[in-house]
Amino acid sequence: MSFSKHLYAVFLLSSLSIVELPAQDSISLLVDSAYRAQNPNESLRILRKINSTEDMVDTVLNRYYLSMGVAFGQLGKSDSSILFLSKCIDNARAVNDDYNLMRAYNSKGVLLRIQGQHDSSLEAFQNAEKITEKHGENERYGRHKSDVLGNIGGIFYQLKDYSSANRYSNRALEIAKHYNDTSELAYGYLRLAIVAQAQDSLDQSLDHNKQASMFLNTLGDNNTLAFVENNLGNIYKDKMDYEKALIHHKKSNEYAVMLGEEAIKAHTLLSIGESYYQLRNLTKSYENAMRGLRIAERGNFPIHTKNAHDLLYKIALAQRDFEKALEERNAYIIVNDSLYTAEAQERLAEVETKYETEKKEAEITRLSLQNDLQRANLTSSRNANIATGVGGGLTIVLLVVFFTLRHKKQQVEKEAQDLQIEALKKRFMEIHSSPSELAVSLDFEELNGKLNTKLTEREFEALKLSLEGKKNVEIADQLFISVSTVKFHLRNTYSKMGVDNRKEAFRAILETA
Repeated sequence: MSFSKHLYAVFLLSSLSIVELPAQDSISLLVDSAYRAQNPNESLRILRKINSTEDMVDTVLNRYYLSMGVAFGQLGKSDSSILFLSKCIDNARAVNDDYNLMRAYNSKGVLLRIQGQHDSSLEAFQNAEKITEKHGENERYGRHKSDVLGNIGGIFYQLKDYSSANRYSNRALEIAKHYNDTSELAYGYLRLAIVAQAQDSLDQSLDHNKQASMFLNTLGDNNTLAFVENNLGNIYKDKMDYEKALIHHKKSNEYAVMLGEEAIKAHTLLSIGESYYQLRNLTKSYENAMRGLRIAERGNFPIHTKNAHDLLYKIALAQRDFEKALEERNAYIIVNDSLYTAEAQERLAEVETKYETEKKEAEITRLSLQNDLQRANLTSSRNANIATGVGGGLTIVLLVVFFTLRHKKQQVEKEAQDLQIEALKKRFMEIHSSPSELAVSLDFEELNGKLNTKLTEREFEALKLSLEGKKNVEIADQLFISVSTVKFHLRNTYSKMGVDNRKEAFRAILETA
């Protein structure tokens, strides 16, 4: 799940009837309903009912631009989103519409953060903050200030400046408390929980997660509650308090059942089974592992299928049922091998082709060097004989020195070519032994050092799993996000890398490795 809360409004107004030339009040109502629409396509559908913006009141025009920018941002159309948000900013600034100016800056900051443009994102958020400061205790601005400060905290979190992230998140929480804003309180505590976890302050993270859970229950945000409960279970697991881990993983499973999320159901059942295994209740551990396995197989969730067989293997070992343990280990290996998809094999073929080509080029160069060495030696002998024949002692010395140096230089070049071939062989063997080795060894900072626009941590995680051959649904399941969010992250990643797809991304990384 993303560090900060969803940017956009979550209330969907009832559809309005289509009108050919709406009056100003109707236009304002359309714009407001578009801004609040949960589905960006629905938002754009509403806005397209408006035939012209020429006679719009400035504040309504600004909300129109803002709504267009937000909708396009949700759809991942960054250029269009930036265009409309910039229009809103320019026009709002010109007519002193601070309220829509603040909201546009905040929305632009979120979009830039998604693109990994942290400096520009921070600048946009700080511009929004200045407007809230300008209006002091005005409640209309004050309620937004909590969100703006929380977003600034999110930037510092992504920059791994946890001290600043904690400071801004705390300021956001204090404002939420002042206005008793349940939504901002929920996400404010969740921000602090994530920051505390990053700082290895597990007890503090537990406390903040519990506070977030309380307010999320009030909001009825079951999706986020599933995440929080799973997170609480993992924290207790890290603390080796498996009784409490079990309680929270069970709650997360209840939300998954309520939401009808099969992948989350499988995941939480296996987490429950793991806790029972650690508590040495092997019967219940087996029951939950089998339930998780059935759901994983039925839903075609290979990651969970693999993890289920791994848990069943450990249970069989604990029961000293070695025949069953061998069966589960073989099942685990079969599923694990199946994760190396045809695309992964295609990537391996590309590496093999690259290796063979470079090996041939290196060998041709080496043969050429050997021919040069042979010619140099023959020329050296012939010239030495000529020099001797004419009695040129000094000439002999000069010729010997010249060809000796040339000979040494060519020997060094030959040795370099030999080393290159050996390096190619080693690289080939490493990748051939594990098609996902390149992705596994990717380093976040190293990769970002080669890009003009840096990847976010979540974009990097999605890329890494993608290069390991995982499908989008598997990545979504592992990162606890939606498939559409995975696609959004990968689309941004490819854009920043200057490639169009996973194959080209793999090739680009291989060439710069």
